[in-house]
Amino acid sequence: MSEIPYTPLVGKIKEYFKKIQEVRVPKKKVTTTWLKSVGLYKSGNDSYILRIWKYINFIDDSGFPTVFWEQYRDPSKAKVVLAQAIRLGYKELFELYPDAYRKDREALYAFFSSKTGKSKKTVDYMVSTFQNLCELADFEKEAQKVELASVMSISPAKPITSLKTERKVISELHINIQLHLPATTDPTVYDNLFKALRKYLLSEEE
Repeated sequence: MSEIPYTPLVGKIKEYFKKIQEVRVPKKKVTTTWLKSVGLYKSGNDSYILRIWKYINFIDDSGFPTVFWEQYRDPSKAKVVLAQAIRLGYKELFELYPDAYRKDREALYAFFSSKTGKSKKTVDYMVSTFQNLCELADFEKEAQKVELASVMSISPAKPITSLKTERKVISELHINIQLHLPATTDPTVYDNLFKALRKYLLSEEE
């Protein structure tokens, strides 16, 4: 059976996502400790949002924010970013219903129930969670946007790149420089070239 996340606090979903836009991208793992630090943790039920964020790839398997999290912070992109994240997270649902965000509770309940085998109350939470997420997204504009096409092309078997991983990759960037030296018998020409190389390209930052 599939594990589809939900929260009993569906009324707080909007607040959870609004907070992402209000504070800086966390440099550490997004945990209950982080929720407490930004005033989102009032009871144990608030921790359910962590599973939802992971399911729609806002945080990776280790708990670090991903590119979805970062781009959601831009209000002009937020609704489209969330639509793409939802479509990726609920992949099986959208494979069955391409317009899943328009489906009624009955259709959604039947899908989640068949996939999870959970109690009626739990499946009702799953349906409400999905519908509340979709209310914050814009699937109409998402269909027209190609800005995040590179993110969506990542294989579902691979985790969405976290910001931590991106920073690590950038820090290990190597640059190869090729010099085409003029033909000359004057050794000072070569000496001056290599002195310039050291001065402008190999010097340490101030």
